[in-house]
Amino acid sequence: MSRLEISRFQVVKASMGLTARNFFVDPQWIIPSIIAPFVFTMVSLFIFSREAGQTSAVLLAAVLGGGMMGMWGTTVYGSGESIGFDRWNGTLECTLSAPSPLIWIIMGRVLWNTMEGSLNGVFILVIGLLWFRVGIGIANMPMFVLSTMVTFLSLSAFGMLLANLIVLSRRGGFITNGIEIPVYIATGTMFPIVALPLYIQGISYALGPTWGIDAIRRSAIAGYNSGLHVSIYFDLLMTVMATILYMALSGYLFVQVEKIAKRNGTLGDY
Repeated sequence: MSRLEISRFQVVKASMGLTARNFFVDPQWIIPSIIAPFVFTMVSLFIFSREAGQTSAVLLAAVLGGGMMGMWGTTVYGSGESIGFDRWNGTLECTLSAPSPLIWIIMGRVLWNTMEGSLNGVFILVIGLLWFRVGIGIANMPMFVLSTMVTFLSLSAFGMLLANLIVLSRRGGFITNGIEIPVYIATGTMFPIVALPLYIQGISYALGPTWGIDAIRRSAIAGYNSGLHVSIYFDLLMTVMATILYMALSGYLFVQVEKIAKRNGTLGDY
């Protein structure tokens, strides 16, 4: 590992650590990051439990979807407010003037937020097992672990791309609030995307988490059929390709956004 790679790793690590400390000392983030997805999942489980046996694959699919809602909710808020947090605290100028490029600082924040969402997903799985007695027997554990890791990276990359769109906007909170629920729907967290209108399905296919969620369910639930008529390997391939595309676009956009921000000098204005 070169000295430059070590330096970047240290920046990402330090950014993750600082974001984690800020999360624990500011409890307001618990509501959108943990409580809201948990409530959505509990409502869905109560509804589904009336229609299906409590050990059915339907409930397990709902639990897995709730876990993904937690991961996405945390990612979208963490990405959307990554720059807004600096504005509120008066540290934006210091962040942009740091020797490290902005992309590595934001990457650490997004990785922590996605990791936090993953822990929320595990919490929802445990509640589903203990409260609703959902059978958590994973059909293919190695593929389940692989699918979860690939989807984690896809969500992080999507969060990086989203952060680019919000850096130059002083309305980051409105943007994140506006896209949270549509992405829940478009990625099929609670129901298959084939139930959506055709013009919405086209958007769903362009989102990496859509394929990642499908791969997770295929690996966890024996005989699961989302209606996409593809294999789990195709799901993983599409997720990886989307992740690479998101990261490439993020890298390019962060360079351009940082140049504009430093040239105009207006990011700290409300």
